[in-house]
Amino acid sequence: MKLPKKLKNFYKVAQALLINIGTLTAQNEQDIIAIAQTANEAGLPIVFDPVAVGASTYRKQFCKLLLKSAKVSVIKGNASEILALIDDTATMKGTDSDANLDAVAIAKKAYAIYKTAIVITGKEDVIVQGDKAIVLANGSPLLARVTGAGCLLGGVIAGFLFRETEPDIEALIEAVSVFNIAAEVAAENENCGGPGTFSPLLLDTLYHLNETTYQQRIRIQEVE
Repeated sequence: MKLPKKLKNFYKVAQALLINIGTLTAQNEQDIIAIAQTANEAGLPIVFDPVAVGASTYRKQFCKLLLKSAKVSVIKGNASEILALIDDTATMKGTDSDANLDAVAIAKKAYAIYKTAIVITGKEDVIVQGDKAIVLANGSPLLARVTGAGCLLGGVIAGFLFRETEPDIEALIEAVSVFNIAAEVAAENENCGGPGTFSPLLLDTLYHLNETTYQQRIRIQEVE
C-alpha cells in the first residue's frame, strides 16, 4: 500500500476512516500509521478494527503503536481481541472462548485505558462510551458463519459517525443494531438456505431496512 498523494483532498469528502489490520504486513505498517495521522489532521473519525491482534506479538505491538501514534474514535473487536489490547498475557483463542469472557468488564477497562469508544461484538454486543455501558442482543448465528461479517460491521459503524471524532453513543447503538437487525431479517428470509445465500440477503436487507422494523426489533439494555 502506498500513501496516496491526494489523501488530504480525499478526506474532505469522506465521513470516516476504517482501519482494519486483517492484511497487516511490515511493508504497509508505516503507511497505515501515516494515513491515520493524516485523518487526525483532517478532523476525520477513525474506526479501528484490531483483527486477530492476539495472534502474534508483532500484531499486538503494531496495534499499541498505532493507538499511541494516532487518536481513534472507536475500537471494535471481539472480546478476545479487545482483551489482547489491555492484557499483555492474553492470546488469541478463537471466538468460541469469548463466551467465557466478561465483555462488559473488558470494554470498561479498555475505555479507561484508551479513552475512546469501545464496541465488543459477540453473541451479545457491548458498547462503552463515557459513563455508559450498553448491551445489544440482536443478530443471527449465521454472522459467525460468514467470513468478513465483522469487517462489514466496521464499515457500517464508520458510516454512522458523520465526521464526529467523539461519537455519541446513540450513533454507535444505531450502527450496531441496524447491522444485527438486518442480519436477523435476512436469516428469516424464505430464500436463505445458509451462509451462501445469507450474505447477499444481508446486503439487500441493510439497503431496505426501515425505521419501523428497527424500532420493533431492537433489543437494548443499559448495564452498570
